[in-house]
Amino acid sequence: MLAAWRTVLQLPEQLDDLITMNRVSKVFTLPSIISGQIQRFSDLDEELYLGWRQDLSTAFRVINFNAQFNEFSQRLSDSLLISIRFCAHELDKRAPEKDVSSEELDSLRESAWSLYEEVVKADLPNEISRYLLDYLYLIIEAIDDYAVTGAVGMERALNAVLGTIITDSARAENVRKSQFGEKFWIVVTKVGVVLKLAKTATELAEGVRKLLISP
Repeated sequence: MLAAWRTVLQLPEQLDDLITMNRVSKVFTLPSIISGQIQRFSDLDEELYLGWRQDLSTAFRVINFNAQFNEFSQRLSDSLLISIRFCAHELDKRAPEKDVSSEELDSLRESAWSLYEEVVKADLPNEISRYLLDYLYLIIEAIDDYAVTGAVGMERALNAVLGTIITDSARAENVRKSQFGEKFWIVVTKVGVVLKLAKTATELAEGVRKLLISP
């Protein structure tokens, strides 16, 4: 089963089993992601476009990593797959997926991981260290899962970080003032740039700065 999933998800053959299982678990989030995207458009009939979810949920329940992959795949009927393709076609017309190149992903991951390692080795107050490590890991995980969850996963990670400016403003401000604050927000702005949420890192960084210093 795991070997087949590595092939389907285009993962390295020698990838650790636990990491592979973690990547497979992200496949389970796809129905929720697709549903959320379809529900953005009020003119799309949910029953018509999302009626396949129960069948897919049933198929997911039989996944057993000690079993054969075809025990799962044979439950994916042609009609179910065609229904999902209809969703993909409609979303591609209305909200095309943001395409991030492998080079951009590699560069972004390297920046995030390098900073993560620096923070691990640093002597920082616990609240600052925890904030940096948690959100850097969230970004790294979203990058690693890009082949499965696409740009939506990266957008969720970015929104989670930016959301702390409002929901956890005091800690976000303390992080900004810390020795790693500038490097951290540079990584965050890079995520926004590769997702084409801003033309340049400077433009997005200025927006973040205004949020952080706003009363």
